[in-house]
Amino acid sequence: MVTWLATRPLPPAPVICSVEGHHPRKDPALAGVNVSVDSAMAPATAWSLASDLKRFDEWMTIFAGWKGEVPATIEKGTQVSSAIKVKGFRNVIRWTVTRYDEPHLIELSGKGRGGVKIDLAMKVTPTGKGSSFDVSAELRGGLLNGPVGSFVARMMDSDVRRSVTNLSQLH
Repeated sequence: MVTWLATRPLPPAPVICSVEGHHPRKDPALAGVNVSVDSAMAPATAWSLASDLKRFDEWMTIFAGWKGEVPATIEKGTQVSSAIKVKGFRNVIRWTVTRYDEPHLIELSGKGRGGVKIDLAMKVTPTGKGSSFDVSAELRGGLLNGPVGSFVARMMDSDVRRSVTNLSQLH
């Protein structure tokens, strides 16, 4: 099993992303992805699916299972751990909900092995024909600072795009 481990410091590679209303840290060591997909799904249904932790395995391709109990409700300060996988890389991330604005936005901050840190934002926006799902992820720490982080972010882009598309097609 490959894990993200910090063996030596690498120079930062600036790739910054954001979701409208989500303000990323202006840290030059961030690598990130930002994906938006429109759906005919009603905003209330979209929010219900996006915020249901027990259904993450149905749509999030980088999700590799919860580690421990899954809380029935989410609010600022909620903590949960999950495994993630990105193209063969695996890590266990301890997540904390840093912002919860029902029915619009969930922001989580996660820490994993090897100094890996991930900020994740999921946003549901009503549109004239349904909803827009926006997911952004910012990665840093360990080997993710520098060229490796930019490479992982590029690999994650297709995974996150597929995840958001999966979410937009759930029922």
